[in-house]
Amino acid sequence: MINRVIIIVFFISFFSNVSAQLEINSVNVNSGDLENLIVSELFGCGVEVSNVEYIGNQQAIGGFSYIQNSLYCSGNFGLNRGILMTSGIIDYAQGPNNNGDSGEEWNVEYDDVFFHNYLVDHGVIVPSVSLFDACVLEFDIFSNEFSSFDFEVIFGSEEYTEWMSPFYADAFAFFVTEINNDIDPNFDSNPINIMETGSILNLDFNNNIVGCEIENKPISAWTIRPYSEVFGLPGLNECLYLDNPNGEFCDAIGYDGYTIPMLFNLSLMPSANYHIKIVIIDGVSDYWAGLDSGIFLTNTNMTQEINTFGPPLFNYSIQNDTVSFINNSPDNSLYSSYSWDFNGDGYVDSNLMNPYFVYDQPGEYVVTLDVINNCTGLVNSIYYDISILDNTGGNGMSLEDVELEPLVSVFPNPTNDYIELSLLNIDTQSVIRLYTLSGNMVYEDMINTNNKLIDLESVSSGVYLLNITNELNKLNHFEKLVIL
Repeated sequence: MINRVIIIVFFISFFSNVSAQLEINSVNVNSGDLENLIVSELFGCGVEVSNVEYIGNQQAIGGFSYIQNSLYCSGNFGLNRGILMTSGIIDYAQGPNNNGDSGEEWNVEYDDVFFHNYLVDHGVIVPSVSLFDACVLEFDIFSNEFSSFDFEVIFGSEEYTEWMSPFYADAFAFFVTEINNDIDPNFDSNPINIMETGSILNLDFNNNIVGCEIENKPISAWTIRPYSEVFGLPGLNECLYLDNPNGEFCDAIGYDGYTIPMLFNLSLMPSANYHIKIVIIDGVSDYWAGLDSGIFLTNTNMTQEINTFGPPLFNYSIQNDTVSFINNSPDNSLYSSYSWDFNGDGYVDSNLMNPYFVYDQPGEYVVTLDVINNCTGLVNSIYYDISILDNTGGNGMSLEDVELEPLVSVFPNPTNDYIELSLLNIDTQSVIRLYTLSGNMVYEDMINTNNKLIDLESVSSGVYLLNITNELNKLNHFEKLVIL
């Protein structure tokens, strides 16, 4: 029996090859793509998102996914997937970083007196600087229940390190206001930027930042910087900065420098109405279109209930001429409209969640399942390759001629920081991959032996989907893996 599962998700393709590492995907700003992106990557289905508006170029906003690979990065980028907003073209965020001055788009002035004064008051730009090339995403949000969201942000820029100054400073803000009522004591009609450096929650992130005094500033290439050679000034909030000229730190990222992942929180009170304004701009003096910057933004505590890209999980069994599928997803309320095609003729054979099908003839079949995600209406398509054997062992073979089915053992599960794999009836190289329940690959390795100890210390705690493939031995094993 061939145990191969292929998952295809329609809307934004976040599948990435190993060499690319950072995969960039544009969206149609004139359709419902932006609302879907807000729901799927930032807030989930537990809130109501409305009145979505966008200012900026079609090529300045999209989604991203990232796969760590030590061949290209000496250090981990830190974010797996999310929204990417830039003051230029999003493709410039993707490595290799072989151009130190990428991008001078779009040279379009942005008139926002409040934001301009805010940046001047906080020492990001000088008063003579004008705002250009804005990428602005605005929307209203409402929740019936108390909701808390943790966001991680990485700011990257081509202004590092030779162009960083208050005369050409790109800047980012995440403004929140409460509208219509006065329910939340933390917000009112005056916009509050919840993502200033003084609000970062993870100041000892990963590299154990010590001896670094954080000065509260908006996020920009001038307020998070190393030593300024142009002005002879010491670094500012330098422990948040990672130097990446010529891709020396991570060649998968196209920016000459970027920040560590900075953690922020937004809590919503029940029945309060909020307005969100996420904006990144290019500060420009005179006529010169400054170099581009980008912001990577993701929600770190999206649960499976609000994660819109994870397909339902099925086990299946074959008894003689009958195949049966059993849904073992933790929460089936995410999905609706199950459409099964068992024999590849293009017609729906069943709409049941847990169907079975009886085949007339032995042979190789592709089972197709289309299922709709209730959160965004996106369609997930899953394919299963199966073999139906005849009474002699399948297609005229004797039972002695049937190849032994590959067997996989994973121990322990749940685990803390490692697993031991045992592969039986396998005589060639296999590949192990680890996916989040959202479908994003976070780990990949080769298996050259029948027994291998896998170190998972670098993988965060959570629930994952473990996949082991071996094309020659017709193996594609999936199972849920819990890392404590």
